[in-house]
Amino acid sequence: MTTAPSRHTRRNSHERERADPAVPAGRRRRLRRRPRPGRRQPGPRPRGHLRPRRPPRRHGALRPAMGTAQAMIAAARKLLGTTEHPPGSNHNAVTAWYGFSGPWCDMSISYEAAHSGNLTAVMGKYALTTAHARAFQAHGRWHYGLGGIRPGDVVFFDFSGGRSIGGIDHVGLVEAVHSNGTITTLEGNTSDAFRRRVRGRACVVGYGRPAYDGAAPMPPQDGILRKGSTGNAVKTLQKNLNTVQKAGLTVDGQFGTATDKALRTFQTQHKLTVDGEYGPHTAAVMKAALAGKSGVIKPKALVTVPAQLVVDGQFGPATCAALQRTLNTRNNAGLDVDGAFGPLTVKALQTYLKVTADGITGPDTVTALNKHLGLTPQDTWDTNTTTQLQKTLNAGTF
Repeated sequence: MTTAPSRHTRRNSHERERADPAVPAGRRRRLRRRPRPGRRQPGPRPRGHLRPRRPPRRHGALRPAMGTAQAMIAAARKLLGTTEHPPGSNHNAVTAWYGFSGPWCDMSISYEAAHSGNLTAVMGKYALTTAHARAFQAHGRWHYGLGGIRPGDVVFFDFSGGRSIGGIDHVGLVEAVHSNGTITTLEGNTSDAFRRRVRGRACVVGYGRPAYDGAAPMPPQDGILRKGSTGNAVKTLQKNLNTVQKAGLTVDGQFGTATDKALRTFQTQHKLTVDGEYGPHTAAVMKAALAGKSGVIKPKALVTVPAQLVVDGQFGPATCAALQRTLNTRNNAGLDVDGAFGPLTVKALQTYLKVTADGITGPDTVTALNKHLGLTPQDTWDTNTTTQLQKTLNAGTF
């Protein structure tokens, strides 16, 4: 009687067969292994089976950001000196890369980002500054004003002195932040070229912080209430809106669509800038409305403090800051004392001198200033003008 070979004998014979060079490879038997529990069996997949697939990357979708702020700044510095050919045409390497010939300040940000591995970090490819700022805002990476700004941040400007995203008309990359409150920026499409500029807060709306590798968290906000704000200050605003215009808001401390709509209605009724932001000016009108008055309740005028300027005929940040303080105390201008002679400061000066407040230091403004200083009314601002201005600021008699 023949005994069937054991499992071990069969396995050994298979191994010997594999090792035997005399057996053609095509005739060698395969050793069947017992499948491990939980593993899929060989053969066709069962009906209805769906193999899990990685979702396809959308055409044009951006890969995760891997760049740094330093790399972004380095890419921007390489653009310094870039101009338009021919001048005024908006045509250069940046617009050619972007594929569109137009104002190219924000295209430059996209170009720098794409050439430093940061296109995702800056929220993607943009040519429209307002849309770009709103993209930062939608991702929780937007901050109004200059507080907490750092090198590598994308800073947005409104040269008319506005403070809303809708008024933004220019953008640049922050290269350095200075102790006197100014910033050095790298900007495209400034005087038809890519240049390094020094800017003060007078023309800054805010900035976006790109999601660089290891980027710092966003700093606290500027105290202005707007859609998305929360807390007790929002509750107070909601109560006040319910009081002055029967808005019917739920006082929950959440600045949502209903609160935004009610605030805009309030701003419209009181002829304010309708931006849905509850800042100092809107708050002043609200205070008047709660008191049953119309218009703004102005604070009492402060005593003018004489400046201590060096009388050298040079109009620098110190002289400008002294002028801003004087305009604040004498005319309630509400200026940031930052030493930057920007459009808001010019408008405040023009209002004080009773000329058209257009934010441009033109002949009418300079003539009025010279006359106010007791000089010959002329449309030239020279060292005599600044010298006399410094003297009157020091004397507290401007």
